Amino acid sequence: MIDLMGLSQLFIAVICFGTTLVPVKKYSAGDGFFAQWIMSIAIMLFGFIVFAFQDFEYFNPHAMLGGVFWSLGNMMAIPIIKRLGLALGLFIWNATSCIFSWIPGTFGGFGIEARPASIMWLSVLGLITYEVYKESEGHYKRINIQTKELTNFVENVEEQSSLDTNNESDTEAKSKSTKLIGLALALACGFFWGINLLPIIRIQDNHIEFPHAPKEGLPYVFSHFCGAFITSSIGFLVYAIISQKLHFLERQTTTLRNKMEINPQITIPALAAGSLWAIAETLLINATAQLSVSITYPISVMLPGCIAALWSVLYFKEIQHGKNLILLISAIFVTLCGAICIGVSK
Repeated sequence: MIDLMGLSQLFIAVICFGTTLVPVKKYSAGDGFFAQWIMSIAIMLFGFIVFAFQDFEYFNPHAMLGGVFWSLGNMMAIPIIKRLGLALGLFIWNATSCIFSWIPGTFGGFGIEARPASIMWLSVLGLITYEVYKESEGHYKRINIQTKELTNFVENVEEQSSLDTNNESDTEAKSKSTKLIGLALALACGFFWGINLLPIIRIQDNHIEFPHAPKEGLPYVFSHFCGAFITSSIGFLVYAIISQKLHFLERQTTTLRNKMEINPQITIPALAAGSLWAIAETLLINATAQLSVSITYPISVMLPGCIAALWSVLYFKEIQHGKNLILLISAIFVTLCGAICIGVSK
């Protein structure tokens, strides 16, 4: 019964994750950092509501680390896209995050109890199916949909600055050193996203060190979101200061490329998107407490792209027929197979 409840919450979380970018789709996100910060405000507000619902009973500073890790990974996404493009960046950080969540969740370590799947080979098969398909998916970026919707919100940046890999003016940006930096950032991003739930699990698994720690996931939501909001706010402040400084220096050379791009119209949609993400993350944290991070996190990485793709086809009508639709259906089918294998392995 607990497994069924956890899987139900995970299913709703996947829908919310996949719907996160729908409110902001029709608006320019500028450089992305302002939209990211506004979303973090909504996340914090939702976390406070959950905290109030819990009668302000439990706050653990150690659980804030998970939010810090998530925000650090989130802030790396824009530089990664600009250096590697969305397709390669998405593959690297998704693959890395799946691995770094699945291994400790399955075999333990870092103060976390091992929670292997009941049918281990099925769990491994699901993970391999997803990873191998993503690696062979180089042609997928040619599908005429907004692929930037298939992952977290900070990737909803201007198309010219993040997705145009064929522009001659990007030659310098695609140099070897730049790609190496992008690769390192993508690996770090995937690592931070993969371990963002581990601080909560470590608290739950160590009753000697944390004798009053609840086993449920809900009491940790506010702590987790506090870490995310504080880190995102600091990151936005640092970015604003650096951008202002660079803009001031470039005024002397008439080359104005580092001016912050803020679109006020995206404020309300970004708050809505942040609320959707907060709901999804809350359900994911609660589902993880009932299942295992080796089950919940890979599925939460794999399936939101399918939901976003369905929005693109059914609501935005970006694909209606032809080869692109067939490719998209095959992508959704393979991803579902991998997710089902992981879910059933529990």
